[in-house]
Amino acid sequence: MTTEDGAKIHYRDTGGDGPAVLLMHGFFQDTEMWAAQEASLAPDYRVVTIDARGHGHTEDPAEPFDNWRLAWDAWAVIDHLGLDRLVVGGLLQGGWIGMRMALLQPARVRGLILIGTRADAYDDAESVGFEMIIMNQWILGDVPLEPIATPIAVQMIGGTREQRRYWLDKWNASDRRRLEQAGRCLIDRESIVDLVKDITAPALLMHGVQDQIHSRRQTEELAAQLGGPTRVETIEGLGAAHSVPFTHPEVTDPIIRDWLANLPAR
Repeated sequence: MTTEDGAKIHYRDTGGDGPAVLLMHGFFQDTEMWAAQEASLAPDYRVVTIDARGHGHTEDPAEPFDNWRLAWDAWAVIDHLGLDRLVVGGLLQGGWIGMRMALLQPARVRGLILIGTRADAYDDAESVGFEMIIMNQWILGDVPLEPIATPIAVQMIGGTREQRRYWLDKWNASDRRRLEQAGRCLIDRESIVDLVKDITAPALLMHGVQDQIHSRRQTEELAAQLGGPTRVETIEGLGAAHSVPFTHPEVTDPIIRDWLANLPAR
């Protein structure tokens, strides 16, 4: 679907009459990270996934945007599909977008699935590191991507060598420059710690036991900051790092289904 500013947002929709669940990918990823969830949640749930600006098959004007803009993009897709209330979930930046969606239209969000995400901004050290590695070396750099991306894949994806190879091949084949505005959105995002207390929808928070990007402490901090009931789950297993819905769906998906089944009807 096309937004009012001309962005062509790519989405996938399993269809059906079940309760709707929107899932949004992490940075450097796309809708394909949710293939396992599309399969495991259907046909009981209607799963919608979106490629954010700068990612996947979405086309955008290459102008600056922030996570509030991405939240409105997501609501535009949901309106385009004629859906009213739904569960909103995401990994890392997908969680940032999901929380903003809940702040923008709280009555329409039945619950939140927040994986490896947080409400605060990056601190100075984190911002400097991301600026150097993500912006200067990866997105704007001219050296071969493989030596830069391989160690990042260990942290960002985790899992097996074959699972990391899947994303490395996608990254090597992509236009790294198109991520410039997405990179700025990633690094420069503002804190919403003072706002998330107004999110009263139930939330399921998950993180991988070997996640080097996001810690159990940060997950528990976010759970305490939110204004509604929360459930915190640590995903165990070899290689259970940051992208656990992709690498360990056999662990994450039963938890998601159990939580969804126990959500209030209204």
